[in-house]
Amino acid sequence: MKSKMLKTLAFIMSAFLLVYAGFQVWRFFYNPYRTEIAVNYSVSESIHVNGLAVRTETIIEDSYSGSVSYVYEDAAKVLKNRPVAYSHASGDTVVKMAKANEIEKQINLLKEASSGVSQLYGSSEYINDQIGTAVLAYTEAITGGKLSGFSSAKDNLLLSINKKTAITGGENRFEERIAALQMEYDELKYEIEADAAETVSAPKSGYFISGVDGFENIINKENIYEKTVAEIEEIINRDVSASEQKIGKIADNYKWYYVISVDPAGAEMFYEGRKVSVNFEGINYSLDFKVESIITDETSENTIVVLVCKTFSSDVASLRQVSADIVFSTVSGLRISDSSVRFNEKQEPGVFILDRGEVKFRRIETLYEGSGYLIVKWSKGEKGALQLFDEVFVEGSDLYVGKVID
Repeated sequence: MKSKMLKTLAFIMSAFLLVYAGFQVWRFFYNPYRTEIAVNYSVSESIHVNGLAVRTETIIEDSYSGSVSYVYEDAAKVLKNRPVAYSHASGDTVVKMAKANEIEKQINLLKEASSGVSQLYGSSEYINDQIGTAVLAYTEAITGGKLSGFSSAKDNLLLSINKKTAITGGENRFEERIAALQMEYDELKYEIEADAAETVSAPKSGYFISGVDGFENIINKENIYEKTVAEIEEIINRDVSASEQKIGKIADNYKWYYVISVDPAGAEMFYEGRKVSVNFEGINYSLDFKVESIITDETSENTIVVLVCKTFSSDVASLRQVSADIVFSTVSGLRISDSSVRFNEKQEPGVFILDRGEVKFRRIETLYEGSGYLIVKWSKGEKGALQLFDEVFVEGSDLYVGKVID
C-alpha cells in the first residue's frame, strides 16, 4: 500500500515537473507582443500606356548618299537660312571628323597638364584627391546613365591623371605624345578638307531634329483634331519608316504632345487641365505634362488623351512611338500595418510604440490606405507624432501608456 502511494506521488511530481518545464519553455519563446519599425515609403497612382510623340515638323528636303555632319545638337533652336549641317561625298568623313575632335581634345588636355607642373597644381596628395573626385564623377555618369555628363567626366579624369604624371616627371612632359597626336590630327584635317562639303540650311526657324521617321507628314498638332479616335489609334500603332536618307527636320515649337489611347477605366483618370508626371522608356527622369484635350467619338470605345509638355531636349527630340508610365499622384510618409492603429482617450487615431522598454502613444494622420497597411504623415520632430524608425506595436493586448515591457 505504501509502495503504491509512493509511486502515485512520484508520478504526480513528475507530471508537475513536466508541466512546469513546459510552461517555462513556452514563456521563454512566446512573445505576446509583435512590433515593426515605421519606415519611409512612397506609393504612386499610375497607369502604363503606349503613345505617340506629336510635333508639327518640316522636313529638310536635302538628301545625302555619303555622310553628314551637324552644326547643332538635337533640340537646338535654329534660324531660317542658317547652316544646320554639311553633307560629304565620302561616308568616312564624319568618322574622321569625330576622331580629329577627340585627338584635338587629347592634345589640349596634355598641354594643360604639362604647363606649370607642380607649382601650378600643388602637392601630389592634392592631385590624388582630384583623381578620386574625377573617378567618382566618371562612375556616376556611367552607372546613372548621365550621357550628357559622360564626356566632361572622362576629360576631367584624363586631365587629373595627366597632371599626376606631369608632376612626377613622367613622359618627358608629354612632348613626344603631343607631337605624335599633332601629326595624326594634321593628316585627318587634310583628308577632311579634301572632301568638299555641301552646306545644308534650315528651311525655317524652329528646333532642329536630326532624325526623320516617316510620321512627319502623317500627324501633327493641327490635324490631330481632324481625325477620328479609330484613325488616331491606327496611327499610334502604325509601322512607319522614312524611305530616304534625309538631313533632318525642324519642329516649329518647343511645346510638343504625347498622344495616347486609353480604355474607359483609364479615361476616368483624365480631365482637361490635369497635371501629371510621365516616365518614358529610355529617359531616366520624369517630365511634367498637362492634359490638353480629350477626344471621344463613336468609332472606338477608347478615349484619345492629348498631353502637352514644355520641356524639349535632345532626349525628347528622339521620341516617337514610345511607352510610358503616367503618374497622377505620389504619396510619401511612414508605412505601418493597419492592425497597429489605436485610439487615445480623446479618440485621436495613433499607435502604441515601445520606447526604451516603455509603452507610449503616438498620433498619426493617414494619407493613404493600402492592402493591409497605411501610409501616415511624417511630421518630423513634432512632439507626440509618429517618427521614422519608431518601434510600433502590431499585436498585443492590455497595452497602455506607461506600461513597462521587458
